[in-house]
Amino acid sequence: MVRRSLRYLVYAASAFLTFLGAIFMISTNLGIIYFFEGLVFLAFAMILLILSREKKPLEIRQTVAVTGPVTAKEVRCPVCNAVVDPTKAEVIDGKPYVTCSYCKSKVELTEEPTW
Repeated sequence: MVRRSLRYLVYAASAFLTFLGAIFMISTNLGIIYFFEGLVFLAFAMILLILSREKKPLEIRQTVAVTGPVTAKEVRCPVCNAVVDPTKAEVIDGKPYVTCSYCKSKVELTEEPTW
């Protein structure tokens, strides 16, 4: 809520500075210094708009490449020996992990060598 009202305040200030910049640039016939003051107002308005824009979050997707035929074996938690569902794996630091639904411990999934 505070961020939204602050953003509207920045938009209003930027609109006001743009208006002043246009007025000062129009009144160049009173002196060339007014043109440059108008440019300064417009520059501040643009800087305010650039700094207040919404930044979109960066989305990173990771995939796990499995070589050879896939056969899912029963995966058990090493802490409580409960059966863990390997299809609900999440990738943390490049390694697949599953979370035990009983004791909430994380188990790393490893691929057995095919040789």
